[in-house]
Amino acid sequence: MIDDIDRQIILLLQEDAHLSNAALAEKVGLTVSTVHERVKKLEKKGVIKGYVAVVNAEAVGKPIMAFIRLTVGATPEGYVETKRSVMEVCRTEPDVLECHGVAGEDCYILKVRTASPKELERLLEKIRSKATVSSSVTSIVLSTFKESSPIVPCSHDRPEDNHLYSK
Repeated sequence: MIDDIDRQIILLLQEDAHLSNAALAEKVGLTVSTVHERVKKLEKKGVIKGYVAVVNAEAVGKPIMAFIRLTVGATPEGYVETKRSVMEVCRTEPDVLECHGVAGEDCYILKVRTASPKELERLLEKIRSKATVSSSVTSIVLSTFKESSPIVPCSHDRPEDNHLYSK
């Protein structure tokens, strides 16, 4: 179970994954060794899945961001194979940043980054050739106001207090 201290640690690490155990300990009011143990437990439980660097996509030559909505055409018997083919393209294609299976009109939504519209076209052709896609809709992002924010852990014992952890 995640307590209030774990929630604080999770929020602090999402703001700055470079925080040392000493800095975390100072902010949450515990000893360095206790914070270290808590972080290791959160990692072991899979609550903290990893640490990443947030990269400026334009600075590394990938200024085009788009969302691709896919509808796959498969019979119920062939759906598993179609799902595998979509997953395989997403795993092997570095320009696919995220792939979400969704309920509703579409089957999948992909978030992609490419170097140019021509590269986006190439990616779409590759996706369509490897997966049984019955339709796709691509939306190119013109500007981004908010791309990521911390996930605020729920307080299972006091769900009414969850608003206290939001910014």
